[in-house]
Amino acid sequence: MRDIPLDSVPNQSLGVTLDENRWQLAFKEANGVMCVTITLNEVLLLSNQRLVANAPMIPYEYLQGFGGFILLTDNDELPYWTDFGLRHTLVYYSEDERNEDLS
Repeated sequence: MRDIPLDSVPNQSLGVTLDENRWQLAFKEANGVMCVTITLNEVLLLSNQRLVANAPMIPYEYLQGFGGFILLTDNDELPYWTDFGLRHTLVYYSEDERNEDLS
């Protein structure tokens, strides 16, 4: 697993290459909740999906051959930008790590 740094700002985007794949993530605050848009190798996977604490951000059916992301929060708190990088941590896990957790 690998921590991906986030800033404590309401709207941000980042690009990162992990396991030879290019990920683009954009986080936005919308009416008091956080949403994410995820692109993998120039293909849009999710658009403005609401973030949920401590759960895979991308549904498993889209992850054949890829890793994924989880936003870890204390006590299953709803993710919110004011705690990004402080009490909320974005984590990337590889396909192998995901498969280990499922076995």
